[in-house]
Amino acid sequence: MKRHLLTFIAALFLFSFSAQSQDRLSHPISSARIVGIEGKAELIFDEAIEESFTVTVLDLTGKSIFVQQHSSTEGGCSSVEIPVENLRKGIYMVQVVGADGKTKTLKLQRN
Repeated sequence: MKRHLLTFIAALFLFSFSAQSQDRLSHPISSARIVGIEGKAELIFDEAIEESFTVTVLDLTGKSIFVQQHSSTEGGCSSVEIPVENLRKGIYMVQVVGADGKTKTLKLQRN
């Protein structure tokens, strides 16, 4: 009896963890990627984001270099230009945070 109860609890835990993981993967912010073209960087989403979100560029010490807030739009937002012309050479982190708290952090390297 005790063994069946433990098996049931473990299965329930795994199911809820799997559902949360799939939810995170299907969120539009999870599809974000950075594309560098001719000295410019662009944040691209596979699916347009229709909710508000914030893009923050951080140096490796965690200092905020650039913050841009985007309001929700009817057609959605599928790309954001990241101004890199004033960034020194080095590695930066780009953090995208949705209105619902979903977050994705990407690496940006300025050569």
